[in-house]
Amino acid sequence: MTTLSSSDRRDEHVEPLDLAEAPASDSVGRLVVPLLAGLLVSLALLYLWLHMTTPFDNGRLEPGSDAVTAEGIIVSPVPGGPAGLLAGDLITAVDGRSLGALTGAALRTPQLRPGWDQGDTVRYQVVREGEIEEVEVILGSYPLGSIVRSNWGTILFALFYLAIAAYVFWRRPQQRAPQLMLLAAAALTCSTTWSLGTQTSDFVAGAGLWLFFLTIVCGFMLVWIVTFHFALVFPRPIPVLARSRWLLPLLYGVPYLLLAVYLLINARGAMNALDWVSSWGRPADVTASVFLLLTLVAIAYQYRSTDSDVTRRQMRWLVLAALVVGGTALFFYFLPPLLGVPALDANLIGMLGVLFPLAVAIAILRQNLFDIDTLLNRALVYGVLTAIVLLLYTILVGAMSVLFQTQSNWLFALLATGIVAILFQPLREHLQKWINRLMYGQRDEPFEVLAGLGQRLEDTLSPEMALPTVVETVAQTLKLPYAAIALPDEEGLQPVVSYGKPVSDPVAFPLIHQGETVGQLWVAPRSPGEKFNDADDRLLQNIARQAGTAVYAVQLTHDLQESRRRLVTAREEERRRLRRDLHDGLGPSLAALHLQSGVLRRLIRTDPETAEQLVDEFRNDIRTTIDDIRRVAYELRPPALDELGLAAAVRSQAERWKTANGEEPAAKEQGDGATPLQVAVEAPETLPPLPAAVEVAAYRIIQEALANVANHARAGRCQVRMYLESGKTPRGNEGQGRQPNSLLVVEIIDDGVGLDDRRRSGIGLLSMRERAQELGGECIVETQPGGGTRVRAELPVS
Repeated sequence: MTTLSSSDRRDEHVEPLDLAEAPASDSVGRLVVPLLAGLLVSLALLYLWLHMTTPFDNGRLEPGSDAVTAEGIIVSPVPGGPAGLLAGDLITAVDGRSLGALTGAALRTPQLRPGWDQGDTVRYQVVREGEIEEVEVILGSYPLGSIVRSNWGTILFALFYLAIAAYVFWRRPQQRAPQLMLLAAAALTCSTTWSLGTQTSDFVAGAGLWLFFLTIVCGFMLVWIVTFHFALVFPRPIPVLARSRWLLPLLYGVPYLLLAVYLLINARGAMNALDWVSSWGRPADVTASVFLLLTLVAIAYQYRSTDSDVTRRQMRWLVLAALVVGGTALFFYFLPPLLGVPALDANLIGMLGVLFPLAVAIAILRQNLFDIDTLLNRALVYGVLTAIVLLLYTILVGAMSVLFQTQSNWLFALLATGIVAILFQPLREHLQKWINRLMYGQRDEPFEVLAGLGQRLEDTLSPEMALPTVVETVAQTLKLPYAAIALPDEEGLQPVVSYGKPVSDPVAFPLIHQGETVGQLWVAPRSPGEKFNDADDRLLQNIARQAGTAVYAVQLTHDLQESRRRLVTAREEERRRLRRDLHDGLGPSLAALHLQSGVLRRLIRTDPETAEQLVDEFRNDIRTTIDDIRRVAYELRPPALDELGLAAAVRSQAERWKTANGEEPAAKEQGDGATPLQVAVEAPETLPPLPAAVEVAAYRIIQEALANVANHARAGRCQVRMYLESGKTPRGNEGQGRQPNSLLVVEIIDDGVGLDDRRRSGIGLLSMRERAQELGGECIVETQPGGGTRVRAELPVS
């Protein structure tokens, strides 16, 4: 446990755990996965090689568009490529043969490439602006540079993803998560043939078309299947995977089985081969949507089911990457076209996507590299702010256009921009406050926290619930996983109330009341290795100061209850003793006297001499009974207090210890050869009327102190002082709302050996302290600087 100070900060680096480690029986995965990854990448390279070595007719299909129809294919020529074809041309035939028939034959008996050479002329039948035309194209070389320049973002994203995944796998080859990350990156690289696009030669030869199917459909489906598998094992494998190993074959086999069934059924209903090819992408889109949803569910389940802050920190990296990449794509790529404004370049979106594999790598290798909570906080703030600004801008422009019956006006756009600029800062502040409360609780609202704590303490019905209310309020308002209050006992500080799951090294804040430490507030940071910032420090210190008063009040209540319990116990014990003394002592004695009196009555007439002897015995028994009655009465209250008063009774008690030649009882109690004890009493001749409880307490304290001096101090002199102080309260009770009282101060000072620090307080010392505390006073026993012991008791006099 550590006590927090302004300079006390922990090291941010925590060595990551071996997460999602593959079992020993499946260690072959570290060999199989690289082979599968290499195979997937090889498919993409084979597709690229095929197009680089095939003459190009500039009949390229735009990636992501519905360019394949039952009538033909819609081409989007590359700038700088062979002339002839125009964007939007629908090619229906090649060299006089229907493209649908050519595609069907190519799929049944695929060839590597058509029998074309660069410089050859190929005749196309196209539908252009509704008219059928014949177009001749002179074949050229494949324009790889132009294609890469137009799709560089997605290509670089796949390559960066593959490089990052390969590095993570190299660092953690024995873990399941890096293996799956490498497999997903390879599958994504395989499907980058989507960016290269297909072309007319693929439909004529067939080999390129089948490669396109394997990479774009099968490879793209594998990306999402592996991603879902990754979510099931990172950061910890879910238990169902270990119990049911047959789930993994189903996970990978069922989607492809459904794909095969779908293609077989669709092939029978298709108009021709082109119509069948046009349906290839639908299963991949459905698979991506389904497995994306399943992945989100798995991530949410993993986050909620884990009780480890380390694993939650790792998952926050995934959430951060998803917010940045997904939010950017949503707000700047998908929404702008719907709102009628230009979208962000897809290549830039692709480069931003590199943040996702980078975040996964950090989560696996170095989850404590940065302050993830701060990054996540800023991403949430500015992501939500961007969405609100775009929505507000669109609503303002749309409302003005409808109001003024015009569709475009730069003045409306300028006015909407000004309104958004004015509202930007207030919106950001409110969003920051809302997200801070979501992540950190009410850390930035110390007044509300303290006011709420005070209100909850006021509403607490019983003192026993005050401390649980404090720790619960602290944990809930600040979003802390653990809070506790520790109080001292014989074994040191021990938690008496807590909220949340205990941690091994909580941060401690002292609970102070009137300058005295009464306990500690233990709290755990929101994440392991995390440090409390200055705002947390100040708020927790203020809470500790407020809680110190509550803890002290609870301790007082507990002490009061304990005092009442001891009083009741002492009263009942005294009643039991009195009953025993009266019943077992005085009762039989009086009964015996009653019987003797009857015998005496009969003997007076018949045997006077015997009666006289019996009378003598009778008198002795009566004297003994009277002594017993006096003993019982003395134990209830010393009779000297009533007969002499407190001052004279103390002097009488001191006389007992004045020895002469070791013959007095005091000398006998000290043992043979003991040094005679000289006791001096310094007290007023008379004291004002005192409460009976104060008189008894003072007398018993002096009596016990003198007995301790005689038996243990080896002292020669002892001084008893007794005096009144007006307008005083006992030390330690100042500032607690008590009115000043007169104090009866009793001091017993000797010149003996002093206290032995190694010796625990005995019953006598404890009894003196309890007698003073029962009256709201204080009794201090301490060693004098020059030797000897001083007992000082302060007893309030109402």
